[in-house]
Amino acid sequence: MNGLSHGIGVADFETWASFGLIGGLGFVLGFAMNHGSICTFIATTELISQRRPARFLALAECAVWAAIAYIILDKLPTMNGGWSPLIHMVGAAILFGVGVYVNGACIFGSVGHLGNGEMDFGFTFLGILVILSLDSVFNLRGEPMPISASPPLALEALLVVLFVFLLLRLGVSIKSETNFRRLTLAMGTIGITSATLSAFAPRFSVTTSVGSMLSIPVTSSLIFVCMFSGSLVSARIRRHQFSLSWPPTWKSVSRRTIGGLLMGFGALLIPGGNDTLLLVGLPMGAWQAFVAYLIMVAALAVLIARFGSTARSWS
Repeated sequence: MNGLSHGIGVADFETWASFGLIGGLGFVLGFAMNHGSICTFIATTELISQRRPARFLALAECAVWAAIAYIILDKLPTMNGGWSPLIHMVGAAILFGVGVYVNGACIFGSVGHLGNGEMDFGFTFLGILVILSLDSVFNLRGEPMPISASPPLALEALLVVLFVFLLLRLGVSIKSETNFRRLTLAMGTIGITSATLSAFAPRFSVTTSVGSMLSIPVTSSLIFVCMFSGSLVSARIRRHQFSLSWPPTWKSVSRRTIGGLLMGFGALLIPGGNDTLLLVGLPMGAWQAFVAYLIMVAALAVLIARFGSTARSWS
């Protein structure tokens, strides 16, 4: 009996320790997303309107950091499901890009804005949850078959690529307002933390953590709450105050909800949102991830050039 009790106690300790580690990693991930003020929408706006590619180079660094972490951890980047046929993927990537434009932020940006107390961005994740919940009920995409692949480059080659990206971004940032050190720290933290989280919560991504609240409620909810908390604490430290702003108008609520619905549907079909493409698809060397991300950015660029941009940095 004593041996059994001891075994149960050890198992309980390991379970709680695992939850603590997962929660801590989620907190760090949210903190870094808010601290870096990084978003594909902001990066595209700066590229189109100001000819500033620094944030795009930083996003590329994030993918390289993730690939390096996967190799060091001896883990394979894994997608929740196989890639859609190219014609479907093109439509889904455009749909996701339109959703980002309507929402006013990508997945990274939504976490950052939510941490800043802009509670209307909570409706973005509600919209994503609605679509992914419908998929769990009606099996819209069929039974997903997870796919895994090793990063296409060796560790040494990835370190060289990372160094090149850092040099390029330093060069284009010298005469701009981009905070080089803050972006460097944030991108490294996001890439490494995301890859580490996937080791304890297989096939993790921010988008899938929202949808999997139904099938894996404890782990996914823990990650999401801790990620939001980390973003909130980052904003509190940076702004020296705690503030929550309820949506000022129903127009704001509807924009975030519709944007979330479009992003959720696009992420369902690709599969994956911009976070999954950057932190899982590109590290595994999938050409589909590159194509989907490029099309998403192209859709955003067309909309920005035609209608302007509501993207805004929060730090």
